[in-house]
Amino acid sequence: MRSPLALTLCALLWQLSPLTAREVDLTPVKKWIEAQSKLDSLYGTFVQERKMNTIRRTFKKEGSFYYQSPGRVRWDIGQDYLAVKNDKEVLIMQPKKMKMKQHTLTGLREDERFRGLTFIEAGFPQTLADFQRGFQVTRIIKEDDYYSVETKIRDSKTSLALTKLVFYIYEKDHQLKAFKMFFRDKSTIYNRFTRVFPNKAVPAGTFEPSTEGYKVLD
Repeated sequence: MRSPLALTLCALLWQLSPLTAREVDLTPVKKWIEAQSKLDSLYGTFVQERKMNTIRRTFKKEGSFYYQSPGRVRWDIGQDYLAVKNDKEVLIMQPKKMKMKQHTLTGLREDERFRGLTFIEAGFPQTLADFQRGFQVTRIIKEDDYYSVETKIRDSKTSLALTKLVFYIYEKDHQLKAFKMFFRDKSTIYNRFTRVFPNKAVPAGTFEPSTEGYKVLD
């Protein structure tokens, strides 16, 4: 989900050094969660880069997001994609096509087909226990001023498609600056935050988008 400084990870020195050989030291993750848990709200913009195994071109799009404690999230990529999690449901919308999927929070928890959608709020964990219920940290690598936190998805159905999710945490303030998804078909989606505004007022209706005229898909 994509300090408000723009990231240029490709310019890092990439002098990799695993924190431990056998057991992962979760200190950077704990500090990230501690810093994140103090937020009441967050607004930001991001750049999404998508690479596909069969196409050399990198697809780039810009988007924005809102977060409001304790779990409301809006992830918006223009007319192509809008995902919203509020207090009662998750909406996955395609504004250009006027199509949407609608899932209750209870349905997401109970229906194994939809559990993977809950990673929409993965970048905003409230507690270490909550984070570990969804993700297993397999390795943490120090890359210059960033921690690269590599994780596996615990949900077996989701992990069939999404093989790895990496969170990039800035050492100086322990805030999430980017995350990258690795899929089994060798494609990747990299979301890099370009601007972030902590505790910015959330406009009314942000987490209750109009669904008028949308065709609801199964």
